[in-house]
Amino acid sequence: MRAFRRQRGRYVARLDAGERAVVASVVADVAELLGAGRFEDGPPPAAGPDAGPDGSPGGAPDVGAWQVRTAPLPPPQDPAVRRLLPDASRDDPEVAGEFRRLTEDDLRARKIARLRCLWTSLVHGEPGWPEHALVVHPRSAADVAACLTDLRLVLGERLDLRTDEDSEALYDGLGDGDEDDVRAYLASVYGALSWLQESLLAVMLDAPDASPGGRTGDDG
Repeated sequence: MRAFRRQRGRYVARLDAGERAVVASVVADVAELLGAGRFEDGPPPAAGPDAGPDGSPGGAPDVGAWQVRTAPLPPPQDPAVRRLLPDASRDDPEVAGEFRRLTEDDLRARKIARLRCLWTSLVHGEPGWPEHALVVHPRSAADVAACLTDLRLVLGERLDLRTDEDSEALYDGLGDGDEDDVRAYLASVYGALSWLQESLLAVMLDAPDASPGGRTGDDG
């Protein structure tokens, strides 16, 4: 894996076939947690009149469409999904519940759409570029960075990372037993994604036409 750098008006990282497969699998796993179904299987058929375009529970709306859920929506039971869809207020459950009712379906759909774009880039590549190139247009860079944050949030939850000290001590004591093998694998993926995201943010900030929001006007 090589860091993102600016090339031909794009941000380009290098991932070999194995690295692309690992990252694509994590992307698909996170999207499935959000209700998308497996990307490898293609868009699933709608489960009913209230199902969203990704087959997500509760009828997540298509990106660009806006719907309002009328029934209360409980917070996710999986703590990893709850990191992706956190409570708007820790102190006021009523405010948190109302905000979730109004926004969660749309937020799920937007996260899934971003993850699908990244998964497509990882699996199918970019026409006119080497197969090892992960190519990000400057206009899409903020979305890719947000995807990487979502991947890291899920992996961080599975690794029980709660504080900066937990992250710093992540690799301590790994190496013995099957459980440590799994933890070491997750830790290595978490570290690689963190480094990849840092390199993307660095080229975004170094872009001569970068805006405070991370978007650029370069059409390359």
